[in-house]
Amino acid sequence: MVSEWKKVSMKDNLEILTGYAFSSKNFNEEEGIPLIRIRDLETHNPVTLYKGDYDDKYIINKGDILVGMDGEFNIVRWKGPKALLNQRVAKINSKNPNIISEDFIFYRLQGELREIEVLTPATTVKHLSKKDIEDLNLLLPPLGEQSKIASILSSVDEAIEKTEAIIEQTEKVKKGLMQQLLTKGIGHTKFKKTEIGEIPEEWEVKSISEVAKVVSGGTPSKQISEYWENGTIPWATPTDITSNDNKYISTTQLMITESGLRNSSANLLPKGSVLMTSRATIGPRCINTVPMATNQGFKSFICDPDVLHNEYLYYLIDKIKDQFIALASGSTFLEISKSAVETFKIPVPPLEEQIEIAKMLSSLDEKLSVEKVKKESLQTIKKALMQVLLTGKVRVKVDNEVMSQ
Repeated sequence: MVSEWKKVSMKDNLEILTGYAFSSKNFNEEEGIPLIRIRDLETHNPVTLYKGDYDDKYIINKGDILVGMDGEFNIVRWKGPKALLNQRVAKINSKNPNIISEDFIFYRLQGELREIEVLTPATTVKHLSKKDIEDLNLLLPPLGEQSKIASILSSVDEAIEKTEAIIEQTEKVKKGLMQQLLTKGIGHTKFKKTEIGEIPEEWEVKSISEVAKVVSGGTPSKQISEYWENGTIPWATPTDITSNDNKYISTTQLMITESGLRNSSANLLPKGSVLMTSRATIGPRCINTVPMATNQGFKSFICDPDVLHNEYLYYLIDKIKDQFIALASGSTFLEISKSAVETFKIPVPPLEEQIEIAKMLSSLDEKLSVEKVKKESLQTIKKALMQVLLTGKVRVKVDNEVMSQ
């Protein structure tokens, strides 16, 4: 047992208030006080309002600790507006602040709730009871150490939140800039009406087949081992694209052999092609940095380098993918045909402007990439800190004295 840490009963030291079953006839979206439902624990932005009588004890304020009693048993500190606690959401606070710090127990309960969730059987939705939390007897450090641990973890959470805010703002800026650059271009003052809408006078409208070769994919027979064993050619499936949070792709889960390539409808795409998924999920795309083949769930583009820049097309696809989806058909899953892609009309700026547009958008992608890596790093640090600080494996300095195991 960790020195100076003691077993503490949650039933004796926590107050757990479960939400009230407010009448749905008083729910609306126009007037009243916000009502916190389980789904709001993620957004902190309740959309349902309640106009009716209520007991003040169900009022929730910013900073209160809330737990979802269904599903994944999420625990959060409320960041939203003053609101009412609806059923299947619980509020937790310390009965004895001289024994349990609310800031500490917020972090300590996260692991316990995950363990309860894993061990809870369910055929549909898992349910948490007030008793599940009250039955916990947890090993806790002295109050001063609780506060210090909570302060450390809170500082990491703040850094994560700031990084998330930067990511969100950068994505908003990118979305707005894409709309501007891909319709108005850079510095244009004169525009013309076309079949695809108003574009700068210097731009042209061309079908995709005029500026790029559209290539379908294929799958070598899985029954013939020589098509797969010791394969050296990357062979992309839609999963390789949708799971790749990057503009570029260089590796795939599966590889095929030269024989597999020759004896199937798969095609070897030169590096710099734009690989777009065209079946079921339509629109995700990547640029390959090595020669690569794909299965039949793709329509890929080999751009004519004299008239179409591959990175410009990469960003343009994100803007026009909804139009591709609208052109898709199929009873089992939606798929867009090769002919529909080839005849699709796109705006084609002068090549130099395409390159400049791609550079501007790439700079935001690079910023997003840096911030996402930073967020992942912070999350890893937090997880490691929780593992050692909440168990006493590493002790912290309190009142200028180092507490160590």
